[in-house]
Amino acid sequence: MLVGRPTARREGAARALAALLRRHVALVLLLAAGIALRVTAMVAYAPALWFQGDSGSYIRMSREWPAVPPRWTFPWLLKGFEWTGTFASVVALQHVAGVALGVAAYLLLRRRLGVRRWVAALATAPVLLDATQLTLEQYLLTETLFTTTLAFAALLLVRRERPGPLAALGAGVAVALGMATRPTGVVAVGALLLFLLLPWRGWKAPTAYLLGIVAVFGAAFVATGTVKEALGAEGGKFLYGRTAQVADCDRLELRAGLRKLCPTQPLGQRPDRPDWFIWNRASPIRAAERPADLDEFAREVLRQQPGDYLAAVASDTVRYFWPSRLGPTEACLANWWRPQPAPTNWAADYDCTPRTAGADYQQRPAPSQDVEPNAASRFLHAYGRYAVTPPPALAAMVLLALVGAGWPRRGGLRLSMVALLYAGIGVGVMVFSVATSMFDLRYGLPALAFLPIAAAAGWQRLRSTPTRTSRRRPADREPDRLTPTTAESNGEHDERTGDRGHGAAAVPQRG
Repeated sequence: MLVGRPTARREGAARALAALLRRHVALVLLLAAGIALRVTAMVAYAPALWFQGDSGSYIRMSREWPAVPPRWTFPWLLKGFEWTGTFASVVALQHVAGVALGVAAYLLLRRRLGVRRWVAALATAPVLLDATQLTLEQYLLTETLFTTTLAFAALLLVRRERPGPLAALGAGVAVALGMATRPTGVVAVGALLLFLLLPWRGWKAPTAYLLGIVAVFGAAFVATGTVKEALGAEGGKFLYGRTAQVADCDRLELRAGLRKLCPTQPLGQRPDRPDWFIWNRASPIRAAERPADLDEFAREVLRQQPGDYLAAVASDTVRYFWPSRLGPTEACLANWWRPQPAPTNWAADYDCTPRTAGADYQQRPAPSQDVEPNAASRFLHAYGRYAVTPPPALAAMVLLALVGAGWPRRGGLRLSMVALLYAGIGVGVMVFSVATSMFDLRYGLPALAFLPIAAAAGWQRLRSTPTRTSRRRPADREPDRLTPTTAESNGEHDERTGDRGHGAAAVPQRG
């Protein structure tokens, strides 16, 4: 008997695991495919993909530790893995984070929002399988860290109907780290605060959330002594590039020092990418007498040409949701975010061909060389031609989230708030990136971790119908309530009993 018990336990555990895998077979298949694609990427582009000067800048900043450079979170992450001697350790962590985003989305939708298995699995597909997503996870860039911190902050507040002070504090710390990674994270800061304030449930959670943000940036301010560096900001050069593209200097009233910054090309004949005005040697940005002039020029364009600026922002934002033709330099940039057959052969086209990092942990890419595509890179290159989330699909996600959130039906407030929160973060990051910099597939990628969840919550809001069950007298020694109602399974408040639902089970309401 003693020998048989461990065997029986193992058999029981195996049966339970098999049953669990069968129940969630759609997620299991997506996870298997997502993991296989990421392993293939690590083989194809070892040890990591390298982007222009950005990757080298982050490595250089990591050497300044414990100083706090701009966008200090990613350089500190790189510093933490310096002991490994290879960038493969960093991208391995980023790939794990990408898979974790998919699993977290599925668990949130299933356990906390009551979404059907196939809908929840479908919502994980973009972040698990999108070719741009897995390619950027292979890069030494900030996108994966930025997306993960914002998603973790949102998860801490959404996983319970009434988040406590500890969860709110953690969310504040996480979203502050995200904003320090990329300033566009400020969108999530405001969205999460509104999620805590509406509806009002006391001051403890919002206060703890704000304290988490203040703690992170307060510590950074003490270390740097300046607000700009503590926030990870890099001055006004990006907003200058955005406004220089639409500036009509013939009708702008500018002082002499600012007029030097006017573009030389006529309107309609300017470069299709605003960052041309930041990096190109022919840009008038080199005539700036002081960095503050870039901010002042941008403010003057915003003040005197608000309609032209807003039209440009709206036009570029729409491109995330509807296919559009890319200009020559835009197509060049987009080429970086698609798997390439041989990224180390970049001598012939320095600007438009991705490259790989060196074998050592240094701030330079691998030297260019004539190489033949390997089997893994050829497969990913073919995969990347088709396995990208189409812009109309993103538009459909936003529409489904908004329609579901605003559908005229009693109950479902929690689902509506979750749909609006995730849609707000996803779209907000896109709009803010375009408004302060430019349209780039890379900048819009974090939306893949938010818009599918928003759409699934909107779908659940449309299909769920709150019902009232008749009151019956319980039998002797029988619990008064055996199963959660539909309202409880969606995390709603049951006015009849005073109980609140949390996912698939109901718990007593706390005072």
